[in-house]
Amino acid sequence: MVFSLHTDKMFYDITEQVQKLVTIKNGFVIIQSMHTTAGIKIMENEKYLLGDIERYLEKLVPRSENYAHDDIERRELPNTERKNTISHLKSFFANTTEIIPVINNHLQLGQWQRIMFVEFDPGRDRTINIYETSNS
Repeated sequence: MVFSLHTDKMFYDITEQVQKLVTIKNGFVIIQSMHTTAGIKIMENEKYLLGDIERYLEKLVPRSENYAHDDIERRELPNTERKNTISHLKSFFANTTEIIPVINNHLQLGQWQRIMFVEFDPGRDRTINIYETSNS
């Protein structure tokens, strides 16, 4: 199963979309981002925490640095190539997949756990794959 979204911010709670796609009674669901500058994380969807994470990543990967990946001319790439080293560096800290148990057709998540799509290069069309493995 696949679903898409167009991004304009960093965090998207995709828990409900994934739950609606669950067809198995018992087993596992694997959620996969198909992109190198986006990820999937199980985390709390709380606006102050999300803001703290954004600020932490900005400090960790400052825009003021000169990054070799962004030197398009030196790398001999077309001018249409995006200068997105910051997005790649931030995504290093995110998973591209998460695996969640399913029992009685329901994702087994803790009280505050949500499935978050994390976008580090906004303004893109993104694809998320959902795979199921059944125990029954």
